[in-house]
Amino acid sequence: MAHTMVLAVSPHHLEQLDALVTSHRDAEEGWVREESSRLDLPVLRGAERRDVQARIRAARQKHRGTGRHRPTRALALAPALRAELDARGLLRDWDPIPAGAPTAGQTLGGRGPHTGAGLIARLVVALPKELWTPLTRGIHWTNQPHLRALQEWGDHWGPGPAGGRSTAPPKALAERARTAAHITTTGAILRTALTHALNGL
Repeated sequence: MAHTMVLAVSPHHLEQLDALVTSHRDAEEGWVREESSRLDLPVLRGAERRDVQARIRAARQKHRGTGRHRPTRALALAPALRAELDARGLLRDWDPIPAGAPTAGQTLGGRGPHTGAGLIARLVVALPKELWTPLTRGIHWTNQPHLRALQEWGDHWGPGPAGGRSTAPPKALAERARTAAHITTTGAILRTALTHALNGL
């Protein structure tokens, strides 16, 4: 089952990604036409035709799995996202996220979905479970020590960034900033994967 995510990105990156997807879609459609012609699909009927169609579909799925054809945004991002998760040590089994926990893009101290100038386009992508699960669970659990530290900071200096920052001395504010810098969001990882995908990994 795929999980839809919405990501703030630059319009230029979104255009580049969609151009990449279009080129892969065109390549896949061309390959299907060539295979259909090579296997005489237009003249076949009945069970023989169904058998050839099934073979073409299976080969098409294999090509998508290997990355030869990546005709969707999710397929275009998948190799780079998998590599990024692996590089960060997130590509493994994680415990489920507790019910009611903040989502990975909305955690205390996170920089939010609109971080960075020019991130005004919206990338909507349906991630497969094998990438969505380690992404969201990994971010949740690796953020926990830093979130607890931020909560303790807020308990000491006052609730909310405005209250705490208005009373805390510079040293305490610097400590909070260092802790907050360790918070990672799903958006940060997806944007990094997007950059790598556009640069050919």
